[in-house]
Amino acid sequence: MSDSSASSSLQPSSELVRWLQSLALPLWARGTLVIVFLAVMSGGLALVVWGAWNRDREAMTAAIGLLTVALPVSLVVIGLVFGQRSERRLAQLTHAVLDVQIPAQVQQLAGTPRGLLLTPLARTGCRATYRLSAPAGQRGLHHPLQFSVELNVRKVNVMFSLPEPIAPQGPLAEHPALASYQHVIAGARAEGYRLNHELADYGGDDGGRALLFYRTLPEDFLLRPIERLYFTQDLGFFVRGIVEAQEAAQAGAAVREARA
Repeated sequence: MSDSSASSSLQPSSELVRWLQSLALPLWARGTLVIVFLAVMSGGLALVVWGAWNRDREAMTAAIGLLTVALPVSLVVIGLVFGQRSERRLAQLTHAVLDVQIPAQVQQLAGTPRGLLLTPLARTGCRATYRLSAPAGQRGLHHPLQFSVELNVRKVNVMFSLPEPIAPQGPLAEHPALASYQHVIAGARAEGYRLNHELADYGGDDGGRALLFYRTLPEDFLLRPIERLYFTQDLGFFVRGIVEAQEAAQAGAAVREARA
């Protein structure tokens, strides 16, 4: 009973925070808020000092009351000034995830342990394409792994281009050519990804026929650093699993050729 009442009492404050974060105030309005906030806080602190110096209890009591109200309000001001959820801010965070965080985590978790190098190929809006391959003169994957990420604020599409075309044959997840990918598909589903029922077909230099995984992201994903870090780290392990699947497929093909 107490848990439900506590959660219901927290809901209005949570909704208030979300509403405040959704406001996109212009620069002049945020500057005005900062000036008013600094004036109130400095006035309250000055009144405390003056009351203490002159031993005026009434002045000190009034100053403490003012600061008691001003401190919670300051959190709202900070949220309005620095926690803007405007389109520009969301676009900046999207670009940071695609241009910085994803390449860093994929290189660290999937590339470096195998001596592979991640190369960003293209980015158009909220879509980025990368290639993971062995440096020149070194052994590695027979076919570089090319994948794309489309980050749409609350939804993500991840596309992995296949090294060789496969013919349609029943459910895609059970296709014989994807036997080595089964552990990756199972792990992706456990993380909330869904596999498109057919191959995605994208044109252009960064396109091709690819496995398409998609999932819904947590609410306020872009505004929460812990969620962004978890997503990019998980994507690094995801890419590593695809690399392992391709390596297993290559090893199986080599064994079959040797037996033939």
